Amino acid sequence: MRNRLARALTLVSLFVSAPVLAVSGPDAGAPTEALNAAPVLPAPPPAASPTPPVAERNHTVLLLGDSLIATGFGEYLQARLEAHPHIRTARRAKSSTGLARPDFFDWMTVGQEEVARHQPDVVVVILGGNDGQSLKDAKGGKPIHWGRPEWQEAYRKRLEDFVSVLSAPGRKIVWLELPATGRKRFEQKLELIRGLQREVVASHQDALHLETRPFFTDAKGHALVQARVEGFRKPMRLRMEDGVHFTVAGGRYFANKVYPEVLGLLGLSSG
Repeated sequence: MRNRLARALTLVSLFVSAPVLAVSGPDAGAPTEALNAAPVLPAPPPAASPTPPVAERNHTVLLLGDSLIATGFGEYLQARLEAHPHIRTARRAKSSTGLARPDFFDWMTVGQEEVARHQPDVVVVILGGNDGQSLKDAKGGKPIHWGRPEWQEAYRKRLEDFVSVLSAPGRKIVWLELPATGRKRFEQKLELIRGLQREVVASHQDALHLETRPFFTDAKGHALVQARVEGFRKPMRLRMEDGVHFTVAGGRYFANKVYPEVLGLLGLSSG
């Protein structure tokens, strides 16, 4: 009896004094401190890189002119310029107009309003195809008839006034030469008008008279009928049946020639 009691006391002593072993692995119980602590949240995902800012459209180009600006050429040139991330555009056009008939449409007033509204860095102008006629004024004065010696001086004065209206410090003017048409009688008028425009525009330091004859004549100097045009698989006709206005392909062809000239004045690349 005494021996059995002694053995029992010994077993109890061994059990009470034995160290508590830490249990690890998937079945391990969490320590008391872990049970009472705040839950550990997953780390937030790394911050996304900021979206690159949209390039600022810090250059403005204003397009002014007659039906050539009103239709395909002007539309496509504006679209190309607008596609550039640094350019915004404005366009004002009126078919069958020029500087000869301010009683019908006064480009002097309209030009002044447009540059004041848009404050352009570059103004692209094509006018004159409708100016081979008597010059009238907005007040109903006596007309100056086409072919008279005083016509040239009066038209030169209108060109000077119009370029001055469009000009401002730091602003560039691109005056597009009237494209060759291949219509002989019409070309006789246009040659005089082109010459006066070239003379006046060249006298202004911030104005460029852009020669377009190389775009629309072949190696022999004849009017170009067809040409390769971006976006078309085969050579395309450039002019409509009247020989003056552009087809869709012709307008795109012309715009693609003028576009890099405008970028160059702005100091921009096409990329």
